[in-house]
Amino acid sequence: MSSLSHLPRKQQRLVPDGPPSRRRQTALTVTGAVLLSLTGTVSPAPPAAAAAPPLKGAGTCANIDFVHRPRSAFPDTGPGRAIFRAQATTIETAVLCLINAERTNLRPLKRYVALGRKGSLNLSAATAAHAAAAVELRWWGKAEPGKDCRPVKGNPGQCDPHINPQTDSTPLSRAQAVGYGRRCASFSIGENTYAGWGTSSVTPRAAVTWWMNSTPHRDAILNPAFTEVYTRTAWGSADRAAGSITPAVTYVQMFGRCD
Repeated sequence: MSSLSHLPRKQQRLVPDGPPSRRRQTALTVTGAVLLSLTGTVSPAPPAAAAAPPLKGAGTCANIDFVHRPRSAFPDTGPGRAIFRAQATTIETAVLCLINAERTNLRPLKRYVALGRKGSLNLSAATAAHAAAAVELRWWGKAEPGKDCRPVKGNPGQCDPHINPQTDSTPLSRAQAVGYGRRCASFSIGENTYAGWGTSSVTPRAAVTWWMNSTPHRDAILNPAFTEVYTRTAWGSADRAAGSITPAVTYVQMFGRCD
């Protein structure tokens, strides 16, 4: 699913909390002024990487076939835990390179790491928190009896990965909760999600390939309105269809623009 919200500052306080979206492949688009609307599509099938055209950055971007490893693969020491956490940055950097290679003739997206950039670090943290919650609750995928999830609008058989069923938070409400947009005359928010399992499906190449071959996800990546992006990962699958297969990794990608 993919999500876009463009909200003038005076209207931000009037926008009610609304719903977000789902699993291994999803993009949500949020647009709103005083009222919030959500649109998006979800595919229940795993991505078919073999059928996809090669990514433009495949020959130049580093670590695009990086495979996230579990915490148990590292020593239970300070340095070991730091190396485990550093995997998320390696993946995020690879994804950023790949999507900017796709944004031909568009302004490259940035990932801010300096303090004081209009809440961007908080936006990154909100992205990571949604990925972690998705792995903990595992609501993405098919809507099934006894499974707590919010169905995708127009597709009741699929759970919306952008809406946390425990908190009902959405990409917009999560961004606003960490203060994104408070120092902006207007701002936009977008979100893509992906969950993969099996070595070939958990890499940055696999995630970006799927997104680029899904219209709503590709539209978010190629949206000229966005200026920044954060891609955070969590070990484990947010979709129960993965079962106990490892490696399994969940991706959440949040786009932003603050004017």
